[in-house]
Amino acid sequence: MVRVISWAMDGYRLIPSRFPPVSVYEGLVANDRLEALTNLEALTNPRLRSEARLAANTDPASTHRIQNWNLAPFAYGNPEGSTFFGEERPCLELAADPQTALAIAVARRERFLGRTDEAPTGLDMRMLKTPIEGRFWDLRSIAVDLDRDARLELGTRLPDDADGILFHPPERPYGTCAVVLNGDRLGRTLQTTHYRFVWNGQRIALLYAFDDIGREIEPEMLVGERDVLAA
Repeated sequence: MVRVISWAMDGYRLIPSRFPPVSVYEGLVANDRLEALTNLEALTNPRLRSEARLAANTDPASTHRIQNWNLAPFAYGNPEGSTFFGEERPCLELAADPQTALAIAVARRERFLGRTDEAPTGLDMRMLKTPIEGRFWDLRSIAVDLDRDARLELGTRLPDDADGILFHPPERPYGTCAVVLNGDRLGRTLQTTHYRFVWNGQRIALLYAFDDIGREIEPEMLVGERDVLAA
């Protein structure tokens, strides 16, 4: 039976990582105009407008609500949508464990790089960990191979009292993911392990984890039931 349940977990996702940070306009305009152009862009930036609005009404003890990592997914729509929603419904998808997050990130990066015929390169990625707690529509009993239209139709039936959806992702059916629709259900996000994805021009052939072990990971091992990240 499909039901709404209380659920709490540490959620994981990966984002591109660049050190040191590079201005989006660097190399496009003269250096003496960078600050003025950045200030102008900030006037119409939806994330920054949301951040300012929330900051004015947020208790100092709840500053995690205006962390860029927590705010941006709800300020910008994803042109490709998400598992159960189109671009018009901003949300954040998190995996319940690092291995599932990696499996999803590898699959999605491969699709993107394959579309653009990217030459061999290394992609630096950072794992983020975000606590979540709320009430979720438990769809882990549905088939993982539902087509896009069927999943979007399910999204239209989200119960009113649900903060999001729990499901098994097709990229790793043994894992659990949560779609979070209410940013108030997020705790403070922390940066964790840094990874490099090695793209060979056709697929992501290897992952390097810059952790205490310094391991190499074969991407095809991520999709199975065995925990390949265990020390």
